[in-house]
Amino acid sequence: MSEEVRGDRVRHWEDVQIGEELPPVIKGPLGLTDEIAFCAGCGSYYFVAHRAALSGYRRHPAWSFRDPDCHSLEPMFAVHYNLRAALATGVPYPYAWGRQLQCWQINLLTNWMGDEGWLKTCYCEYRRFVYLSDVVWLRGKVTGKSIDDHNEYCVDIETSGFNQRGENTMPGRAVVILPSREGNTWPIAERLPKEKASL
Repeated sequence: MSEEVRGDRVRHWEDVQIGEELPPVIKGPLGLTDEIAFCAGCGSYYFVAHRAALSGYRRHPAWSFRDPDCHSLEPMFAVHYNLRAALATGVPYPYAWGRQLQCWQINLLTNWMGDEGWLKTCYCEYRRFVYLSDVVWLRGKVTGKSIDDHNEYCVDIETSGFNQRGENTMPGRAVVILPSREGNTWPIAERLPKEKASL
């Protein structure tokens, strides 16, 4: 299934219907490279190597463990990509980082709202582990529309992330602000410095 990205095609508040479903986003099967790339890309303090890592482990011994396969010290954070670390914490397999799951939720929402929308709030709960090899189907549904106290045109969205076992790994909700024809409002323009908004 291809991922639908709204991009520069403006989605107006008036065109959104309560009960409308967002085009789904599918993540997975989650692989080792996916996990390492996310951990490295987000700049985790624990994702360091050589002298910097050893210095940290000496100061904080509980941050690391001795990997029995390669005999190196590895961070406990490695539960996200190292089987031995995951087993040591009592889970059967490495698993996705919670922050990563919320990034997937944001991916679903920003795909739908397009370049001119604004993500006002988003919230999700991490209810199940998402292990390496899992697939997650991210979905959303419009549950409400309103004009807030700042005269911004808001859409309430309920989100979910079901895995191949039928478990909702990450139920959530969000509020998106969209441009309005009636109100002649543009959320991005409202947030730009005045000199850039006039360009």
